[in-house]
Amino acid sequence: MSLLEKAWAKLRRDLQSGLPPSELITKSARFAQELATSKLYLRGVDEVGAGVRTLGRPHVDNRGFMSIGAHTNIRSTRVPVELVTEPGARLIIGPDTFINYGASLGCTASIQIGARCLVGPYVMIIDSAFHELLDRSKRPASQPVIIEDDVWLGAKVSVMPGVTIGRGAVVGTASVVTKDIPPFSVVAGVPARVVRTLDASQFVAARAQD
Repeated sequence: MSLLEKAWAKLRRDLQSGLPPSELITKSARFAQELATSKLYLRGVDEVGAGVRTLGRPHVDNRGFMSIGAHTNIRSTRVPVELVTEPGARLIIGPDTFINYGASLGCTASIQIGARCLVGPYVMIIDSAFHELLDRSKRPASQPVIIEDDVWLGAKVSVMPGVTIGRGAVVGTASVVTKDIPPFSVVAGVPARVVRTLDASQFVAARAQD
C-alpha cells in the first residue's frame, strides 16, 4: 500500500469513527507533522522508507548502518527512543513497525526487526552483553538478534544477544528473552518460557483482513 493509499485509508477510518470535526482536523495535522519531522529527526539514518513517522525526537547515534522500513512509526512522547549502532554494525527495522517510547536498540554487530512488529515502551534489544562476567574490561563477542515479522514485544521486555524470535510471537511484559522463541508462541517470565501456542492459520487469516 502506497503512502497516499494509507493516508486515504486513515482518513476514511477517522471519518467513520464519528469524531467531531475539530478532533479530525487535529489528528490530520498531527499526522502531517509526524511525516514532516521524521525527515529532520532521522537524518542520521542511512535509509528511511516512505511514510515513516516520528512523534517526538528519537535519539539516533549511527556509526554503522541503519535502515527503517516504510510506514514505520517511532513515538518518543515521554522518553526518547534510542537507536544506536557501533562502527560496522547493521540495524534493520522492517516496514509498518511501531516502536514506542523509551525503547532502546543497541547494535554492535547485527539487529534485524521484521515487518509489522510492535515494540512496547522501555523495550531493550541488544546484541552484546558489553562486559565479560569476570574480566569486565573485556567485551564478549556480539551475537546477532533476529526478530521476525509480526512479533509483539510487551512493555519492558529485554531481548538478549543471540536470540531469534519467530514470526507472530508475543512476549509478555517485563520478560527477559535469553533463547530462541518458536513462531506463533506466547512467552512470559524471567527467563521467558512458552505459556501458549497461537493458531497460525487464524493469525494469517486475520492479517489478510487488515
